[in-house]
Amino acid sequence: MYKLVKSQNERELFHQIKKSVWDEKGFDMEYGKEGSDLYLIYAEDGVPGGTFEFTPYSIFTAPIMKDLFNDVIQKDMRVMEIDSFAVLPQYRGKLGRQIMCLMIDYAQKKGYTHAISISDPAVFRSFNNTYQIRTIQVKEKIWYKGAEVIPALLHLKEVYDNIEDEKFSWFTRPNEMRKGVFI
Repeated sequence: MYKLVKSQNERELFHQIKKSVWDEKGFDMEYGKEGSDLYLIYAEDGVPGGTFEFTPYSIFTAPIMKDLFNDVIQKDMRVMEIDSFAVLPQYRGKLGRQIMCLMIDYAQKKGYTHAISISDPAVFRSFNNTYQIRTIQVKEKIWYKGAEVIPALLHLKEVYDNIEDEKFSWFTRPNEMRKGVFI
């Protein structure tokens, strides 16, 4: 279950969850970018336990991301940046699949073919190994906001164009939460 952040209270909750997780990991906090869609990810108990952010690759993209990816992105790609992947400790192992489903669904609905990310090495491995989303390391690892990360390009269209393939059996259409009711 997910909810697009629309109100100031939801934005504050998004940043509270993200900050809690990032502080635990020793990362320097950064807040949602202008032009981004911020999402709260809800656990089965109806409590928000995670966050995720989608940003079109555009004027809102941070200079560091442009430096890492401008020479990688091709004209035929529609690219979004993914960020703010944060899951509270009590929901780890329970929300990752929901976040991946939201990412694929969002990309398909908005017409994005690829995503860029600077990923924690464990997350990078899960994209490839657990979810079998072809994810390529495009540059050497870098140190960013308190951790070593991998500049990564995710091939999302390959997933949603082949969603019936057995290797994507983990995918289910995500449910949106509105006013406590699942849609």
